[in-house]
This record gives sequence, structure tokens and C-alpha cells, in this order.
Amino acid sequence: MLLLIIINILVVQNKKMNLLLDTIRSLNKEESRYYKIFTRRTHKDSERKDIILFDIIKNDIENYDEKYVSEKIYGNNKNNFYQLKSKLVDSINKSLISQYSLKEKESFISNLILLSGIYKRKGKFSLSYHYLKKAEKEAQKIESFESLSTLYTEILKLSHDLISIDIEKYINRKILNKKNLNLSQDIDIALSSAMYKIKTTQNLSVDNKKTSNQLKKIIKSINSQVKLSESHKFQIKLFQAISRVLLHKNDFLSLEEYVKMTYIEFERKKIFNKINHEQKLMMLTYLINSLYKNNKFQESLKCAEDLQKAMNDFDGFLKSKFLFYYYNALVINYSQLDKNKAIEVLFEAKNNKTIQGLPIFSSFIYLNMSLIYYDLKKYKLAVRNMSRLILQKDFLDLSEYFQLKILISEIIIRYNLKQTELVQEKIKKIKKSYKKILKNSNRDFKMLLVIEKIIYCINPYLDKNIVREIKLINNISSKKDSSNTDVINYNEWLDTFLVKA
Repeated sequence: MLLLIIINILVVQNKKMNLLLDTIRSLNKEESRYYKIFTRRTHKDSERKDIILFDIIKNDIENYDEKYVSEKIYGNNKNNFYQLKSKLVDSINKSLISQYSLKEKESFISNLILLSGIYKRKGKFSLSYHYLKKAEKEAQKIESFESLSTLYTEILKLSHDLISIDIEKYINRKILNKKNLNLSQDIDIALSSAMYKIKTTQNLSVDNKKTSNQLKKIIKSINSQVKLSESHKFQIKLFQAISRVLLHKNDFLSLEEYVKMTYIEFERKKIFNKINHEQKLMMLTYLINSLYKNNKFQESLKCAEDLQKAMNDFDGFLKSKFLFYYYNALVINYSQLDKNKAIEVLFEAKNNKTIQGLPIFSSFIYLNMSLIYYDLKKYKLAVRNMSRLILQKDFLDLSEYFQLKILISEIIIRYNLKQTELVQEKIKKIKKSYKKILKNSNRDFKMLLVIEKIIYCINPYLDKNIVREIKLINNISSKKDSSNTDVINYNEWLDTFLVKA
């Protein structure tokens, strides 16, 4: 019943971006400190306007008044202020590039290739070759086929000026790398397509079979390549593909077993590192959610502790990205073990600035609060939070199918509050607004019809036609499957009418 987010963020916002504010908001303490050092490396004037503007925004970004600040710094000269804003964004970005140029392997490799090009233009071909070979070693370590493709092209070009280069060796390496790169890109495209479908439909898509078949082809493609199947990078891709197949099947028992086995194997082989640390955190997230779906709530919470610890690895550079998953893990499990504790966690998450900045924020907070209050039979609080969610702009960014599920859930809650006229009005609106989707979703359409009949019936428990239609809906999908597709489980709600029947 509770909102379970396994893959990624559900919504994509189309908010107008404020480049300067968003850039500064993204900086952590270390990055802000480095910016100050970086920007003063040539000019140490403490009254520099770009630093003054940076401090004003950083110190109180939520109450930043651009008109007031502009007049304070430049008076009525708006053009100079716009130039200052642009200069500040550029300066921050340069400091970030400088700060992470050695920390990020891909950036380090790019810099080596760039350095090689500089020496080549200087006519220092041996030095140029030296840095390309160094870049090759680094790219091979992290299996960066894109970087290898670029540097092999540069080495072959350099061979025109440096005859000591073994051309045949690098031609063969480029051919092999091209095969790896092509397969890698094909897998990435297919996985991206599948992930998009999953995250935008919250596993409520009607074409799961098509997506699962697509993923099975990816698995077969990887396994057909013996050398690639031994690669750490492709082992991770294989995990991504298999886990998504199991997810689409709602086979959480197999998913739990597979994630546990793969995680232990990856640890044994020492596959995890900073480059693929995000995959480690995502595997823990998969495990948390599969344990939850298998009713192993305490074990799932223990795994959430492991996730929290792992989030702090490598100076916590992915902590903000996975903080939502951690809170989600607490909420879904406490919703089963201690609903009041789950509410406490939601209020804590609601006040967390990192969570507030996520596009999933309103969906996560309001929908989960609504469902927990619904479980507690606090229907007024439940419908209040559901209404808040529906009024959010983010609601329209959800897939229409997921919107429909939420709106039907709101109707269920309002029926429990005996708001009959409002339920009638909302059903008519849903039928009109979601007409196309309802044509392809027989179960949801039947659900709306049976609610209408229940409303108009004096005693639905004794109406044989209503009881028969309820049983028909319940036969379309099992109670377990319904818990994976419905926001509020239709079967569970309809069963209340069968008990008295």
C-alpha cells in the first residue's frame, strides 16, 4: 500500500531554473570553501563584488531578494549586476572543475589527453605520447571505453609524427575497444529506456512484458560475450538488467536472493570503488525494498543502517543523492512496525533541506502521510494530505496512470468520510480527464463503476450485482499483485463489502 520507490525519482520537474541560485545551492561546505580560495588566487581584494554577492546568497538563499541586492551593490545599473551574476557562475564552475580534476578519474583522463595535445602542438611528440599512454592505463582501470576510443585516435594521429609508435598494436586495440564501446552503448540505451519506463510509471505500466523482453535480450547479449562477462563494468550492467527483469515480474523473493548473492560476490571480488559507488548504494536500496516487500521489516531496517554508513564513504559525495532513499527505507518499514514513528520520520524528512530540494518531495511526503493516516483510520488527515499532493504542480509530472491511481485512492478516502456528492463529482471528472487511459485499464474503469453503484445503493452489502462485480474486480488481480500496482489496494477495500455480504 505504501509508496515504494525502488529505481529512481518518479517525477521530472519543469521548473524555471535560476542558474545562479541553483549553482550556489548545490555547493557543499568544502566546495564553498574551495571557491573562496580559488577565486582569491589572483586577486585578494576583500571587497570584491562577486564574493560579496556569493556570501549574501549563501548565507540566506531562501530569503534572497535580487532587486534589493542589485540596488545595494550597483544602484540602478542592472546591466553591471547581470554581468556580475554571470561572472560568479563562471567562477564557481571553474573552481569545481579545478577541485575535482584530480579526484574524478574521467576528468583526470581528459586532462591527460588535453595535456598530450598541448605538447603535440609544441612539437614535443615523445612527451605527448607519454601522457597518452598514461591516460590509457587510467582508462583501462575504470573500463572507460569512450576515453579509450578518443586516446587511440590521438595515438594513431601522433604516429604520423612519431614513427616509434607500434601502429598495428593500437589498431588492434582500437578495433577491440570499438566492439566493447558499441555493446556498452547498446546496453546503456536499452537500460535507459527501461529505467525511464519504470520510474515514470511507478511499476504501473501496462507494457511490462515488452520491457522485460527487452531486458532479457540485454542479459543474453552480455552473456554471449565471454570476455565482457568477466569485466567488472559489465558485471554491474548485468546486475542492472537482471534486477530490472525481476522487478518487472514483481518477483521480490528472487530479487532479494539475487541482490544478496551479487552484493556478497562483488564485495569478495573487490569490485566496488569510488567510480561505481553509486551502484553499491543502489544495490543496498534494492535489497532494502525487496526485504520490505517480503515482510522482513527488521532486516530491511538493518540494511537501511548499512546504506546510511555507506553513504558516508568517500567523504559522503553521494550522501545528498541517496538521503531520500534512506528516509524512504525508514518510512516504508516503520509504516508496518510503528506507524506513529513513520509519521515522525516523514516530518523530519519534510524539514530536511536536501529532501526539500528534490522533485519527488511533495509526492513522497504528502502521499506517504496520506496513506499512513489512512491505515490509522484518520481519514480527514489522510484526505488533507492527498489533496495537497494533487494540488502540487509536481502531480502533473507523474505519469497519467499513476495520477489515476492516486485520484481513485482519494475517492476511496472520501467515500469513507461519507462525502458522497463530492465522490460523484470527482468520478465524472476522472472519466472525462482520463478517458484514454481508462479504455486500456479495465480494472480501474470497473473500480470507478462499482464505486458509483455502491454510492447509489442503500445497502451494497446485500446487492448481489455489486457483490458479483466486486468479485470480478478481485479476480482480475490478486491482493498481493494489487499491493504492487494500486496506491490504496482495491482488493482490500472491496473486501470490506464482501465480509458483510
